[in-house]
Amino acid sequence: MSIFHYLFSFFFVINIIVFVHEYGHFLAAKRVGVKVLKFSIGIGPEICGINDKHGTRWCFSLFPIGGYVMMQGDGDIASATEDEESLKDMTAEDSNQSIITKSNWEKMLVAFCGPFFNYIYAFVVVAGLAFFYGAPVYDTTIANVLTGSPAEKAGLLVGDKIIAVAGQKVDKYSEVIRRIKEEAGKIDFLIERNGIQEKISISPEIKETKMLLGGVKKNKIVGIHSGSPVFVKKSLRDSIKFAVLECVNATKEMCMIFARLFAGKKSLDEFGGVVRMAEVAGNLSQSGSFALLIMFTVTLSLNLGFINLFPLPILDGGKILISFVEQITGKKLNKALQEYVMMACAALLIFLMLVMTVNDVLRLEVVNRFVSNIIG
Repeated sequence: MSIFHYLFSFFFVINIIVFVHEYGHFLAAKRVGVKVLKFSIGIGPEICGINDKHGTRWCFSLFPIGGYVMMQGDGDIASATEDEESLKDMTAEDSNQSIITKSNWEKMLVAFCGPFFNYIYAFVVVAGLAFFYGAPVYDTTIANVLTGSPAEKAGLLVGDKIIAVAGQKVDKYSEVIRRIKEEAGKIDFLIERNGIQEKISISPEIKETKMLLGGVKKNKIVGIHSGSPVFVKKSLRDSIKFAVLECVNATKEMCMIFARLFAGKKSLDEFGGVVRMAEVAGNLSQSGSFALLIMFTVTLSLNLGFINLFPLPILDGGKILISFVEQITGKKLNKALQEYVMMACAALLIFLMLVMTVNDVLRLEVVNRFVSNIIG
């Protein structure tokens, strides 16, 4: 598959969730009477666009990764600062339509609706997919056993159904993966083959990957894969319940991941960035399953909504926190301090993106071999 296919698939999924996120900000801004000057998909120089009857410029920009809603009174495209000087040149009507003159509660609503719409999108898509097409179910039947892998050496075969891992029953393949990661040393698998259950013990292979910036990352290899999911239609009630549980469980999982990261029990090496997202989007697109590609947008949408609620000034959660503190204290926070903190947060986010991108590149086998040869 060409790199253009990967890029197209990535830009397709990323721009869906960016549009949903920014549209949430847009609707909330209009609801509280703020004039939206520009709605851009992509960042950088504008490529093309149109003006609507309300004076909003809808456009596509050169770099199709991200987007923004520029409101009257914003000091930058990220809405991280307010241009209070602009009020001096505004008419009374324009001033009334500026984000600056709105109450703290209204500002919090505008900031919150971006992440909120990411969750709404996830809920609607999952419920709709489950009702009209079916919910994807990955069972525990083994679809592929890698040649020379610990699984093949232990005797696992294609078609074996995994009943339990390390003594715990598993119903979904994601549970199999989780149990393998949690166990140390030899792992007992209870499998069903031709209607007969038997126990097979496997000693996973530990693959070490030397990182470019130092250190070694260890991956546990068993050598089995699941097949394509089966889509099972649900009733309207069950579809709604399924969608709610998917959103709740995904949020719980993200909370656990970041809790482990902050506790030092999880490394940044395990996180992926845009290269990994492009790879997944391209592979799903190549598989021909549009439903799986749409489910991937759901995962990304939940991630975007969740992360944007972090209390960092450059994110929506930070804007909510600032407005809340100003509401409680009754006075504006120091503008210069806010700008310094925002620059620091921006630098941190850029650094994290670079680290995750490096991780993605190092996962590529050819790059990993090259790095291993250089650093021994």
